[in-house]
Amino acid sequence: MPDCPNCGTWNPDDKRVCWRCQTELPKPMPEKKPLRILGLPVWTWVILILLAIVWVAITCGAPQLFAPPAGG
Repeated sequence: MPDCPNCGTWNPDDKRVCWRCQTELPKPMPEKKPLRILGLPVWTWVILILLAIVWVAITCGAPQLFAPPAGG
């Protein structure tokens, strides 16, 4: 935090109190890192898994389950 909330003086990032007025400086917020699995974002894994499920369903004949009965 460069500026003191009390007096507005700039302070280096490593300071915990203002060098001028001795007011405690707010703690910097930690950076939020996106959730990753094996280096890829989670949404990428979700898409890959859904594509794999669709591929397995097509190769195993799942569309035949929804086809109208033959004959008739």
